Amino acid sequence: MRGSASHLIQLAAAPRILCTTAISRSPAMKIRTVILASVMALAAGSALVVGQQQAAEAPASSRPAMTRPAVAGRHGLVTTGHPIASSAGLQILLKGGNAFDAAAAVGAMAALGEPEMNGIGGNGFMTVFHKGTGKVWSLSMAGAAPKGLVPADMTAETLNAGMKAGIVPGNLGGYLYALERFGTMTIAEVFAPAIDYAESGYPIDPMLAQSISRGRNNLAKYPTTAKIFLPGGEPIKAGELYRNPDYAATLRKLVEAEQQAKAKGASRSAAIQAAFDRFYKGDIAQEFDRFFKANGGVLTAADLAAYTPKWTEPLRTTYRGHDVYSNPATSRGGFEVLMAANLIEPVDLAAAGAGSPAALHAVIEAIKISKADIYRYVADPAFVTVPTLGLLSRDFATSRRALFNPARAIAYPAAGAPA
Repeated sequence: MRGSASHLIQLAAAPRILCTTAISRSPAMKIRTVILASVMALAAGSALVVGQQQAAEAPASSRPAMTRPAVAGRHGLVTTGHPIASSAGLQILLKGGNAFDAAAAVGAMAALGEPEMNGIGGNGFMTVFHKGTGKVWSLSMAGAAPKGLVPADMTAETLNAGMKAGIVPGNLGGYLYALERFGTMTIAEVFAPAIDYAESGYPIDPMLAQSISRGRNNLAKYPTTAKIFLPGGEPIKAGELYRNPDYAATLRKLVEAEQQAKAKGASRSAAIQAAFDRFYKGDIAQEFDRFFKANGGVLTAADLAAYTPKWTEPLRTTYRGHDVYSNPATSRGGFEVLMAANLIEPVDLAAAGAGSPAALHAVIEAIKISKADIYRYVADPAFVTVPTLGLLSRDFATSRRALFNPARAIAYPAAGAPA
């Protein structure tokens, strides 16, 4: 989920950390390995959450909970959290599209394959390696909280669910920005697979069926959601056909905006911008406004109109001779993987063996320690000062590494004190 050059593609389609590796022969990169740690925190607009324990109890599924099998073509591969999302990306590659074209197709389709985890209404981050120039970029696809939200009125419960938990949907805009800057195809082309599946339907897998069943009380609160996931008042069962014609209609509106702009002589870039504007400043934004007002939320059309995805310089560290890049704050996950890489650098994971107890223990402890620091120091830099250099410094990693115990798991630690 998550973008890269046409000969390198690793698409993240859920809020998990993925690493993409490519060998660059650009002089600027000095024939070294570049690792892009891309975190795509793609939250669904109607959040259906399956906890860790619940996922472990899930029945056999076509969507393995802990694997992301790669679907390879001749010049690239796609790996996502769901087969239909991977299929959409591969279709685009086989038609001559590049990684950014495929990423947009994957993002649109993932909302159908994993609506409990993904959606164009969520937020995400993208780390991009451009082979031709040897340049690495980060793209923040994270929308802000509504301006009308009053923190003092919020509780932990209302922050996690309900109308006041809604934020500006960033993913859709991010996909369009990446498509415009680095892609080659039209919105009509990259959204075609998702539109087809949304209108025609597909048999859902047991994991999604279980999520719908467990979230039925929340889904039933909103008629527009209930008609999709609870037809006839009952949750869709595994193997039954799942359609989302409303989602298809939204995607078709974006295609329509693009095509109308092109018919008036607009360039490819301007036509994609027209679709962006329809979502964030046009009738779709107005529908967001109407729905949230009608249901006690505070997200407004003005909040959507103020959103712009942001291209930034990525964060960087090194790991055993590799350059590792990821997204800066507000991305916590991307930040975390760099800190974990610093912590675990002295451990020879290859010698320990992939999946061995020693390797897993080291990785788990590194993540645990990193999270303690991330949750203490990393937030939106528009509101807080993030000690980026201190958190990624070798001295800080050395001090935090003292918490490691190779023989046993440590308790969740207190945050450290970066310089």
